[in-house]
Amino acid sequence: MFKKFKFCIVIAAVAIAMCPMTALAKGNITLCNISGDSVNVTASMGAAEASSDNNYYLVGVKPYQNSISEGEVLGSAAKKTNVMLSGPLCNGTTESHLYDKFYVCVKDGNGYKAVTDEAYITNPEAIAQFTTPNPKRSSKKGATGDVTALDIIYDMGCQHVLYDLELAYFFRGGETIDYEYNGKTYHFSKATVDSYDTTVKEWSQNGLEVTMQIVNTLMAGREYLTTPGGRVPGYRHYGWNVAEQQGMETIAALLNFLGARYSNIGCGTVSNWIIGNEVNNNNPWHFVGDKSVSGFCAEYEKEFRVAYNAIKSANGNARVLTCIDQRWTWEDGTANQYGCKYFLDNFNSLVKSHGNIDWGLAAHPHPLPLTCPRFWDIPDSYKTMNLLSNDASTRMVTPINMKVMTNYISQSTFRNPEGNVRYLSLSEMLFNSQSHSVPASEELQAAALAYAFKLADANPVIQAFIIHRPVDSAYEVAHDDIACGLWNSDSNSKPTTPKPAYDVAKYMDTKDAAEHCDKYLSVIGASSWPEIIK
Repeated sequence: MFKKFKFCIVIAAVAIAMCPMTALAKGNITLCNISGDSVNVTASMGAAEASSDNNYYLVGVKPYQNSISEGEVLGSAAKKTNVMLSGPLCNGTTESHLYDKFYVCVKDGNGYKAVTDEAYITNPEAIAQFTTPNPKRSSKKGATGDVTALDIIYDMGCQHVLYDLELAYFFRGGETIDYEYNGKTYHFSKATVDSYDTTVKEWSQNGLEVTMQIVNTLMAGREYLTTPGGRVPGYRHYGWNVAEQQGMETIAALLNFLGARYSNIGCGTVSNWIIGNEVNNNNPWHFVGDKSVSGFCAEYEKEFRVAYNAIKSANGNARVLTCIDQRWTWEDGTANQYGCKYFLDNFNSLVKSHGNIDWGLAAHPHPLPLTCPRFWDIPDSYKTMNLLSNDASTRMVTPINMKVMTNYISQSTFRNPEGNVRYLSLSEMLFNSQSHSVPASEELQAAALAYAFKLADANPVIQAFIIHRPVDSAYEVAHDDIACGLWNSDSNSKPTTPKPAYDVAKYMDTKDAAEHCDKYLSVIGASSWPEIIK
């Protein structure tokens, strides 16, 4: 439906022909950015498409709209090989085009058809209210946030901390904080906001770089936050709904609110926002329905774009990351699970073709299997599966061959718009200390932590090494055969006694590292770190 702008000057309303937004493209949008109060689009056009006049038209289509006919004509220019078109941004109004897909179109009778593929705004930071500097770091060491173990996190000298944020919790009723965004008012749970305020402020005041991992759970009454094809019970987390107006606008408003609130304005700073957890695992960590890897990425890119523009338009220096697990090319036949390499190839290709942005990467190169900390000498049953190699065809990535991943994303085709290697955080590094089925002990855990950190610290692409977790989870110990904390815990997951790995964690990035780490070389089977750090 063609809309009438209340606050913005636009081309007169016209009917736009029903036209699938697919392979009609004859040109290429080379630039789509914000300048002042306008959106500027530059396109390189091929042979002129036959049309009803001699003009090209700029059409903006909302993320939840599926045809050119639903869009807005925002501007026009005479046909030429290199054409620039401009239209109003209308930021702050119900007609905002911050999240639109933009097309260059020609007039076709009484309507329009696209002659380029879609492009998105690539510089939402141009309208950011804040440009909060991120903390200066001298170490990559960090830990998963645990509000019951703050003294442990501080005592071990962490400079990074990661915490989960659940979208649905902000809509659980009770007293609310009202937020006006793009001409509408949204109501966020005050209890939830207050809880995050306390936590983020605490860590920020103690100099930690805060990373927030945003996840979405399917909850009764809040299904509108979940993408329509994913509303099937039984999965851990779900894809976000940008396919419908209510979901898309609500999610954008919440992320803009959070991006602004956690920009050092009294509530602390969140430097990094991770969009989902291990999203290459559509099943069970980011369920959107039954999809091929290309189909999943097509949906996830739209979700990521909304998140990126909402956050970066609040705090221009915030980083926005995607997240992968350790299965590089390996797919075991489980439906809706994709190798990280295939996910990254598809996601990166879509982002580049629709307007390159500065996305970052959070990765989980866990030991193999997860319960066995001895990643340098995996169990024989896994060796026979030929899961590890030192090239891009490896089936799995663990600490021993992390360079496969860092070399891959360092290629020119994966670099950010400035030509730099993208920000990479090892946002979940887990080393088990007990198991009933594979070699695991507190000594092996300590050795694994020391070795993995030294490998990460020697790799210039890796910016953070987040240890999961400070204290054992009683549930994981009882149900998952995993005791990956640096401290033992009681039945309520409260810390009791430190493990040897805690001593490693505390000193591994200090001048006393040799005293506390070198003792584990014999466990690994090496005589020096340079011998095995290559």
